[in-house]
Amino acid sequence: MYEAFVDHHVHSRHSWDSDSSLESLVDAARRVGLGGFVLTEHLEFDPSEMGYGHFPYERARDDWEEQAALAPDLKLRFGVEVSHQEERAAAIRDYLRARRFHYVLGSVHHVGREEIGSFMAGVEGHGIPLEECLEPYFDACLQVVESGLYDALGHLDFPKRYSCKGPRYTGEFWLEHYGRKIREVVTACLDLGVFLEVNTATYRVGFTEPYPGWAILDLYRELGGSQVILSSDAHRPEDLGTAYGAVLKELVRRGLAVRNAVA
Repeated sequence: MYEAFVDHHVHSRHSWDSDSSLESLVDAARRVGLGGFVLTEHLEFDPSEMGYGHFPYERARDDWEEQAALAPDLKLRFGVEVSHQEERAAAIRDYLRARRFHYVLGSVHHVGREEIGSFMAGVEGHGIPLEECLEPYFDACLQVVESGLYDALGHLDFPKRYSCKGPRYTGEFWLEHYGRKIREVVTACLDLGVFLEVNTATYRVGFTEPYPGWAILDLYRELGGSQVILSSDAHRPEDLGTAYGAVLKELVRRGLAVRNAVA
């Protein structure tokens, strides 16, 4: 059904928060009708993070090579999702230069030094309005784009995932309160040739728009963006291609085309 499209954000057992075998993900891609997927295992550089030291590059690459040879009908590519922290940019650059990836996704999973889930729980627990405390998050997204390390920026308005008010925080909310910052990020993506990821994982937790929300994607289009990449942020086989039909239809309606970032 989606043979023309690759899922650009998929985790297997080589990520600390997934136990999915690559074989099961390949089977799922065929069931969904995807043209393939990119493995983007978590890579952490902060020793305080739960996933630090978990990613086994050589073993993961061997696993990918074996499955790619067994599944010539699918486009399977080897990538990584880096949790970007600006103070660790030099270490990230050295790591990536010493290894081979088809695709590198840069994501922000922290506000300052605090993991975003615990940060959101803390500020909402203390009644701090979200419109007052997330500027550092969007600053970090801009650093991802400007670093020159990544092919794509992951899940731009990610903090909404961890809010107790969830789907209330649509793209309109983020643009109302962080519009200048978001415009800087989106403009940098366009200027520097960094793909903007449209991530459908939100649909698995009750949202009716992806990361980033529709209003942000409309801004991207207004600023000259015409193409995005699509991903499901899958950690289980059943997650692959989440809501692709609905999201593809809406992207086309809004004047955005979906392309694949990997050859």
